[in-house]
Amino acid sequence: MAGQATVEQVMDVERTAVVRLEEGLHARPAARVVQFAKGFSSDIEIVKGGRSANAKSTVKLMLLAVKEGDEIVIRARGEDAEAAVEGLAAIVAGEADDPAREAAQTVPPEHVPAPTVAQEPAAPGELVGVAASEGVAVGRAFVYLPREPQPERGRIAAQEVEAETLRFRRAVETVCAMLERKADNGDAAAATAADIMAALKDVAQDPEFLTAVEARIGAQEDPVAAVLAVGADLAERFTHIDDAYFRARAEDVRGVARQVANVLLGRDEIDLAALAEPAILVAGHLSALDLARLPLRLLEGLVTTEGGPTSHIAILARSFGFPAVVGVKAEEAALRSAQTVAIDGGRGVAVVNPDTAVAAAYAARLEKAKAERRALAAFTHVAPKTHDGRAIEVAANLGSEAEIDGALGFGAMGVGLFRTEFLFMHGKTLPSEDEQFRIYARVVKAFDPHAVIFRTLDIGGDKALPGIAPEREENPFLGWRGIRMCLDRPHLLKPQLRAILRAAAVGTARVMFPMVTDIAEVTAARALIEACRQELMDEGREAGPLEVGIMVETPAAALCAATLAREVDFFSIGTNDLTQYTMAADRTNARLAHLNRADHPAVLAMIEMTCRAAREAGIKVGVCGEAAGEPDMIPRLLGWGVSELSMSPSLIPRAKKIVSET
Repeated sequence: MAGQATVEQVMDVERTAVVRLEEGLHARPAARVVQFAKGFSSDIEIVKGGRSANAKSTVKLMLLAVKEGDEIVIRARGEDAEAAVEGLAAIVAGEADDPAREAAQTVPPEHVPAPTVAQEPAAPGELVGVAASEGVAVGRAFVYLPREPQPERGRIAAQEVEAETLRFRRAVETVCAMLERKADNGDAAAATAADIMAALKDVAQDPEFLTAVEARIGAQEDPVAAVLAVGADLAERFTHIDDAYFRARAEDVRGVARQVANVLLGRDEIDLAALAEPAILVAGHLSALDLARLPLRLLEGLVTTEGGPTSHIAILARSFGFPAVVGVKAEEAALRSAQTVAIDGGRGVAVVNPDTAVAAAYAARLEKAKAERRALAAFTHVAPKTHDGRAIEVAANLGSEAEIDGALGFGAMGVGLFRTEFLFMHGKTLPSEDEQFRIYARVVKAFDPHAVIFRTLDIGGDKALPGIAPEREENPFLGWRGIRMCLDRPHLLKPQLRAILRAAAVGTARVMFPMVTDIAEVTAARALIEACRQELMDEGREAGPLEVGIMVETPAAALCAATLAREVDFFSIGTNDLTQYTMAADRTNARLAHLNRADHPAVLAMIEMTCRAAREAGIKVGVCGEAAGEPDMIPRLLGWGVSELSMSPSLIPRAKKIVSET
């Protein structure tokens, strides 16, 4: 990173970053980048392959087609350029992403197969499409096939330009207000819908879209014609991108343009909000905006003639857990005749007005699937025990207070990993001790009497903090991060420890330190905790009891587990980093995915060694990496003495079932 300040403190800052976000900067990540960038006064641009885009324009960012693994340059000029560049670098590196999205999945990822296209009908009357979201459904059809908006005139008079421009702006405001509506479905997956709606709102408000439309209106073109033309032009630019996710964004742009045009025309042929009883939606074109206007709790399935497996419609269907088939090959007349419909989202087929035999077959499959879900749901609020009577805590991995309700809904028995760094990375300034205390206390109270384990700042190297520029390192994953950085910067760690101690006075809180490799680090950390406790007592503030543990995520910690166990109250095995470091394989490198396996003999040896050391020292041991939720790993971990499994909330019921059967 290079920077040069002038007398006015205007800075030019530039940094190279590798994008680690899954699918790159498609609509939602691009919207997040834009939202973050708009919080700064500096001019910011992102450069890829010699092409640049304004970081405050969602459309321009998406047109760069930045994919996962691409190297980009982030440039900024202005008084707050350094904070802007460092914050954006953290976002694109995947280190400042919102973990709430992980908890918002109502269908576990392993239940969402890669979308496929059905090759041919398996039975007479089946319509072939794309398998967008698995599951079966049969029931009443709700047909949504509105007419495409058409301009009612070609030109406007010169004296109408100002009024028509204002009318266009108000139409955009109306559409944005629609996008802000919350999906009233009582489901944690609403976070995914809200995320997509925010991305579409950014498209509607994008300067690239607004300026082009207003220029056409200024040239006396009818506003409806201008909106549709600009939408078509922008969409066409997306269709030439050689990546499915970015090509699918063309439909987002067209959908926003259609809706603005409909508002300008003052019509909506079919009111989607009129859906009053459970039904399967049958549509031609359907935008994510349209879907947001539906009472999603009543939607049992979805069939469309347009859309692909990476469209926002498909993403929303998978997130909300209803079956969907998109891109079906069917005549509009056949769809308009639909009274009932049966769909198989896993195979990518639909049957309009199925006969009695076909409907009965689908109904039987549906009942079987419901029974399986009910059986799993029965474990949601179970306190599981193994066959030999050993109680196991199944907890959640969280990163924000926004995830509390979702985790409780899935039956989380406390929090096995609270990633405190996200609190630090979301703002432009470091959170104060009081700000941290308010959040930590709310989490602790919410899960009482279960424990909440707060991991201290796992930041540094490749993770930026607002106002603090990290040192450039050749290999940040092996660099100055975690406990190493925090012990060197007690002004960061002490307010956090004080806040956790204060939270421990209102519920059961524990603290653990990341990236430990040496006992001296543990000794120094514990000394700092006691110093903070004494300070609070001297100030007349209450500090609660606090168990102290470490993350075992380095081979050094695993190899020295017997020694470390004598200095801490518990271990928490972070299998993600432990696997990465043991296998010398970057877990963000797709080419090395075959090496990043927690069930590799070398990694298993590290885990077993850690568990044995904990057992001999009489301390608790938990697992908070991905392995904690893997069906094949759970029995093995329990056999080695693990007493706590912490995972993404949606995996908790299944994990409890496996524990109960072990």
